[in-house]
Amino acid sequence: MKQKLCVTLDPNSGQSVIPIFNYIPYAKAGYRLVDEYLEIENLKAVAWIYSLPPVEFPVFELEDTESKQLLTAINLEWKSARIQLDVMCQIDGTLNWQRIAAYSLLNSDPYPYREYSLGSHALGNNSMIGLQIRNVGYGLLQNSVKGQDKLTAYADLKRIITIEKLIDTSVKIANNITTIAATIVNSNPNRKGITFFNSSNKNIFIDSVSGVSVTSYSVKMEPGDYYEAPNPLYTGAYYGIVENGSTAIDIREFL
Repeated sequence: MKQKLCVTLDPNSGQSVIPIFNYIPYAKAGYRLVDEYLEIENLKAVAWIYSLPPVEFPVFELEDTESKQLLTAINLEWKSARIQLDVMCQIDGTLNWQRIAAYSLLNSDPYPYREYSLGSHALGNNSMIGLQIRNVGYGLLQNSVKGQDKLTAYADLKRIITIEKLIDTSVKIANNITTIAATIVNSNPNRKGITFFNSSNKNIFIDSVSGVSVTSYSVKMEPGDYYEAPNPLYTGAYYGIVENGSTAIDIREFL
């Protein structure tokens, strides 16, 4: 599933790290969340900066080399009056934010705003992305006579969710186990789980094939033994046999 994200930083944000969204684990009635993998896609930002002196973008001559143009652009970004935007990463819900990228917020003349591409970020199930304004000598976002400095970031949040249905019904299965192999549990495609407890004083032998015997079996259950079917869950019939005489055991099927 996908969701739209949007967060705004303004003078009230100060130097606090602002998470890109408020994470609330996915929940659905009757289901348990097994895992949730998160990705932030196409994180972008739009900044309106009024408190800094305007920065005019350079005009290049035809004879200017590519290297000169690149150096001029870098100097413009990092040597002009600027406010720094840091992209921060946090792991496992700690307060230890780490800077992973930085951008210069400029008052770009003559345009009223400037757009930034902040990339895509795989969060997995244990991290968060945040934004922080840093003072690099020209202050933070401010209110000025020309307007309020502001940055709005937006993105798509992709959530890959794994859930499993909770078991809300259990059935006690009556059985009679003798020295002749026979069905003790019928097949059930709706089965979510099944347990066996040997409450008798005899050795019981269980299998998923009808030819179960005291020498050929899947599970041997001595008195007091407990067995729970593993995943992937088998939903077919179970067969049982006892060494001597006859008995019954406790079987619970969960639906």
